[in-house]
Amino acid sequence: MKLNIKLSCLLVAVWLFAGAGCRKVLNEQPRATIDPGYFKTPEGLDGAVSGIYSSLRGHWGTQIFTQLFNGGTDEMIRGGAADVQHNFTYSPLMKSNTNDYSGLWNSLYIDINTANGVLQFGPEAQMEEGKKAQLLAQAKFLRAFSYFYLVTTFGDVPLHLDFNTAIESSDTRTPVAEVYAAIIKDLQEAAGILPDQPAAALGKPAYKATALYLLAKTYLWRGWSAAGQPGDFTAAFNTAKEIIDNKGVYGLDLWPSFAEGFLEGNEYGRETIMVIDHTKDLKFGENSQTGTGASNLKENKSNFFFRPNYPTVNANYPEAGGAYVCVRDVQNGRPWQRIRPNMRYVLNVAFANRATDSRYDGTFQTIWLSNSVPGSVKGTAGATTPRGKLVNGVDTAIWMADKVVTPAERSAFRGVIFEPDYLPGATVPYTSLLYPSLRKWDDSTRADMNDYSDRPYILFRFSEVYLIAAEAALKGGATLQQAADMLNVIRIRAARKPGQTPDQYAAAVAAQTITAPQVTLDFILEERTRELYGECNRWYDLSRTKTLVARVKQYNDEAAANIVPEHMLRPIPQQQIDLVTEGPAFPQNPWYGN
Repeated sequence: MKLNIKLSCLLVAVWLFAGAGCRKVLNEQPRATIDPGYFKTPEGLDGAVSGIYSSLRGHWGTQIFTQLFNGGTDEMIRGGAADVQHNFTYSPLMKSNTNDYSGLWNSLYIDINTANGVLQFGPEAQMEEGKKAQLLAQAKFLRAFSYFYLVTTFGDVPLHLDFNTAIESSDTRTPVAEVYAAIIKDLQEAAGILPDQPAAALGKPAYKATALYLLAKTYLWRGWSAAGQPGDFTAAFNTAKEIIDNKGVYGLDLWPSFAEGFLEGNEYGRETIMVIDHTKDLKFGENSQTGTGASNLKENKSNFFFRPNYPTVNANYPEAGGAYVCVRDVQNGRPWQRIRPNMRYVLNVAFANRATDSRYDGTFQTIWLSNSVPGSVKGTAGATTPRGKLVNGVDTAIWMADKVVTPAERSAFRGVIFEPDYLPGATVPYTSLLYPSLRKWDDSTRADMNDYSDRPYILFRFSEVYLIAAEAALKGGATLQQAADMLNVIRIRAARKPGQTPDQYAAAVAAQTITAPQVTLDFILEERTRELYGECNRWYDLSRTKTLVARVKQYNDEAAANIVPEHMLRPIPQQQIDLVTEGPAFPQNPWYGN
């Protein structure tokens, strides 16, 4: 690489972790520069691959990244304590805050250079050939992974496939066609070598299905782009279908019910293709001390960002006075209020059918039980509202209703009822501080209510393979009936709800089943919301399908006035532009920059 190794030398050290795998790491070796000879050793190959996996903790599940790629869409709007607010609204401040993206850019290029070292020098390592081949295949997958997120985020990006140790001050952007071709080549080669299932001792590093998943998604992205090839959508469909047809070989399947995919303890289960690993270990997990407030930037804090300020609801709400009906505890989580659901779209459109589709209930927490003090005993007295005394652990203290309630319903309910703010007649509406909470990332095992989560962050899920196949079929890679068949698999799974009778389940299945004429791009995008809400996919989905502007204008009032087509790419970090001091200037994406 050229400029990218300069970034690694000037900005951060390259950290390589030698050990058994990406989840349990045994030894840490910080290196500001890497001798190519290091990659010719068994510990160098192990350490380099583990180090790349470790670096991914700095993005998914972290504060700024989560807001950058969930905000500014149809799904989500600012919470009362949002940080990068310009990213939610596309205000002109985005022009002068392009370094919001420097962490992602720098980290992925460091990872690419590390993977290049493995691939260039690793074949000379004296070690068991089978293990060496697996490590080289992992490096190919990780290089493709890094370039996939670079090209889909920024468009044309520098493509460097050789290891570089020299500090250079020139660089150029490579057309997306060449970048996509390199990604596809790496993934095809990795898929041919990686094992059918990951080794049980290693969490879930890349295996064949992981490479095929990203290959299918790459074909889908390229097919939508100006670099698209005639067979891209067919290749995307066929690759996704290959995973589905051989799910038993890869140890994959859907959980019987939607919510099971996010239950604590199921992170490495049957529906997970790839995770970002985390651990309680303070050193190798890069975590802060328990009870100190979760200050490390690489910690998984996804259990904080989407939570409303439920501890501020008093017994007389919306009037002042009275005891708080709930207090902050481990179970309900730390209320950072960074992001809230855009209910005009989420409730009114995507999750409009809540009668036969379980995914709204599986995605959002809408009730908070009374708990007058942390750890209060079930059955003891809680706060007293104008409608009566709450019983801790029994009575619902806060209900985020999905409708406007009647006066009779409100008077009969001891707690406080909130109503969707977009609905006419709402008397106690949702606010930027109080709204339904995303529950997918909840973590009840933390020692302290302010602690980070050590749950692995689920990145790729098997259910999305059906969505990839459906989108590819819609775009001509297969028939509309095949698209409907793919969608029906996950829609019928969503028909299952707790406590159903057989007749109720049969009726829900019938209601959930769609026909070919119902398959449209909007329907698929809404299905992606129902299945993937809150999983850092939405901006990418709308960018890929060229629907970002139209859907934001239609549904997102806080961003509609500012959004333009140029926002389908994110800005090149100004830091990168400034470091190119020789040769042609490094170009910024249109609209961005000072």
